[in-house]
Amino acid sequence: MMIGISKEEGDKILEEFLIEVSKINGSKRCAEESFKIMDNFSDSQLIISILMINVIRQQGKIPAHITDFEKQIISALTTMFSCADKEDIPIQLQGIFDGTDDETLEKVGKSNKLNYAVQSFVSAYYHFDLFENKYPEISKML
Repeated sequence: MMIGISKEEGDKILEEFLIEVSKINGSKRCAEESFKIMDNFSDSQLIISILMINVIRQQGKIPAHITDFEKQIISALTTMFSCADKEDIPIQLQGIFDGTDDETLEKVGKSNKLNYAVQSFVSAYYHFDLFENKYPEISKML
């Protein structure tokens, strides 16, 4: 699910979030990180997209077929990596998919990084699907 907002709206959302987080955290390091994020387009966009998708999710505005697809991908990854030998699991995911089944399920559920990656995959998949349907001849050339 692609979300579009103006640069001004995004900058305002980001600034408000970073101010609030810095107040709550209270550390000098958090304030320094906030300034760095404001100066880094990629990092800013990552935070804005996470904040926007969280609001949309909290409002229950994500279509069921999208959340179902995300759950299916998470389930498939969990099943596949839980049954795999440790050396067959990408090193980036080994910390999530080791331990007992219950421990793995808990880690998968708590992994913001994994959940964001799956959400991004599903979003990109559907976005590309729409693109292919809209521009079939151009899609053939990609």
